[in-house]
Amino acid sequence: MNSFMHYYPKTKYYFIDKFDRKNINKIDNCTALIFRNYVDKNSDTTHLLIIKEYCKRKGIKFYLSNNIKLAIRLDLDGVYIPSFNKNFNHLNFSLKKKFTIIGSAHNIKEIKLKDAQKVQKIFLSSLFKRNKN
Repeated sequence: MNSFMHYYPKTKYYFIDKFDRKNINKIDNCTALIFRNYVDKNSDTTHLLIIKEYCKRKGIKFYLSNNIKLAIRLDLDGVYIPSFNKNFNHLNFSLKKKFTIIGSAHNIKEIKLKDAQKVQKIFLSSLFKRNKN
């Protein structure tokens, strides 16, 4: 009897808000970086391109949070859509084959929303009242 087993590589996701070479050097290539900076809404594209090139050399996937147009324009690996983003505009864009859309959800309603947004991977974030997890 032949048995087939599916292999799904485990990916860890590491959120950053600035380029810090020391921290990025400590992670392995099974870790993906998500640039999430809600303080500085106008992220400098030069800064993002530096992170992109560094990640490419290290074999690390690089995602941008909450800005699909910029992620497409900079040819990043994908975009992260946070739970508070209820927008469907990204469905109008043509995406390259390996462009990944990931997101987060806190409850069943948000999971259904992320499914409707065609998110390929969903993080289940803080489902409990105490945020010790």
